[in-house]
Amino acid sequence: MPIGLAPLAFLVANAIPGSLQQKTDSDYVPVETRNYRDLSLPFLKLDPRPWILQQHEQTLTVGFSAANDIRKMPMNGVPKLYEDYENDIVTARYRQGLGHGLDFTLDGTIISRGGGFLDPIIDAWHHIIGLVNNVRTGVPYGQCVIDIPGSGPYHDAIGIGDISGAITKELTPRLMGTLAIKVPTGNAHQILGSGNFDGAFDFQYRIPAGNRWMCQFQAGLVGQGASTELASTRGLNPQGAIVLMHKANKVDSYVFQWQSEESGTVTGIAGSDSAHTTLTFGYQRHFVNGRMLELYISDDGDFVNTFHDPVIANIGPEPTIGVRYLIKF
Repeated sequence: MPIGLAPLAFLVANAIPGSLQQKTDSDYVPVETRNYRDLSLPFLKLDPRPWILQQHEQTLTVGFSAANDIRKMPMNGVPKLYEDYENDIVTARYRQGLGHGLDFTLDGTIISRGGGFLDPIIDAWHHIIGLVNNVRTGVPYGQCVIDIPGSGPYHDAIGIGDISGAITKELTPRLMGTLAIKVPTGNAHQILGSGNFDGAFDFQYRIPAGNRWMCQFQAGLVGQGASTELASTRGLNPQGAIVLMHKANKVDSYVFQWQSEESGTVTGIAGSDSAHTTLTFGYQRHFVNGRMLELYISDDGDFVNTFHDPVIANIGPEPTIGVRYLIKF
């Protein structure tokens, strides 16, 4: 399935008018995504991001992500957690270079939670890779229910999410640091937001990894304000990422990305509270004037039915698919 993204992106990209641009080393761009599980989504996360914008440079990125998840977990032999939903999310990110190695980021989302459209596609993919006896077996398509210890049940919902802003500073030619804050604008009673403020910082370091390759490392910490709806919010949530970016030619790039964070809440169920790790594959097509089209897919421990080590890939939607379009002006 991931291999099929590149031809699709090529067809879409060539339907967009305009000549293609020459790439430089500064055009290595991580996939700016996160873990969209419903117990993580209400809280602030810092995703891997491109390098600092120069003074007066501005970018606007609009995107759509669909994150489909299902989870059934018992406590002492009794079913206590049930999640079956899809988050369809429209994202918008504005960045502006402030000069002196600084830039500013503003993020907003519209979240639609429901049964979604991915259930039959995922079921077919599981049959292709031989994962047929799994938690999805016999579950009707299109359900939307989230029922966890101390909270829920929650069903269909739509609305804006929490808004966040960040300042990023270039500390050295290879190191940058970010400070961010999230404000409670989403409906916490529908877990479209947490109902509280979050703060976070991270450091991201990049180093060339050979001809046409760049590696970027992220390490950060989120201070999560107690959710007004979800029980047992985790106060401090460490997160990290390793991103390998490949510049195949002047216009095509590929991204291989690993991300990790702790669960946003503590349910007392190990299979829910364990570290959330996902793998992402992205394809990017670059155009004139700094424009870029990106398609990506993220998955949890079911990724191609081979990664069973929780350090590599563990808890997250299965899968998240996304498309983003970036405009520089």
